[in-house]
Amino acid sequence: MIRTVVPSCSLPNAYFTPVSVLVMTIVAAIDGRKRTDPVVSVGADLAEAYGEELVVLHVVPEDEFEEHRREITRLDGSADYSFTQEEQSAERLVDDVVDETLGAHEASVTSVGRVGSPTEAILSLARDRDARYLVIGGKKRSPVGKAVFGSVTQSVLLDADRPVVTAIDDE
Repeated sequence: MIRTVVPSCSLPNAYFTPVSVLVMTIVAAIDGRKRTDPVVSVGADLAEAYGEELVVLHVVPEDEFEEHRREITRLDGSADYSFTQEEQSAERLVDDVVDETLGAHEASVTSVGRVGSPTEAILSLARDRDARYLVIGGKKRSPVGKAVFGSVTQSVLLDADRPVVTAIDDE
């Protein structure tokens, strides 16, 4: 996103040329499995260090969305559960994880929920928001497995067109 900034003072505007300032963000992608998430902490630290907005994303894979839809339809035969409702649910989950992780935070945080391919959604949001950094999670592995990340983490690391920070979880 590009924001135009015009200095304010008492001189006529003819003396000033608008200046374009690139507004970047930090995108942190969470899997939603934990109430507190080191990905959010690392993303908040980067956002604070660079004075940028933190965008936290949770992507619900399409197969999980279909399972949710089937279960809701089974429980309430007339229910129609949409992508939009699932994305709103994912966004609420992000809100909860951010609140639990950061507590009473003052940082500018935007919660985003998506349905689809996690890798594609993460990379797409990073491009759309022109993220300075992309923060993702990883797990501590055995010596044999250290070179192998989870499939989404590995795909993001290989396909990202910007710096990726991996927050390793000791659990």
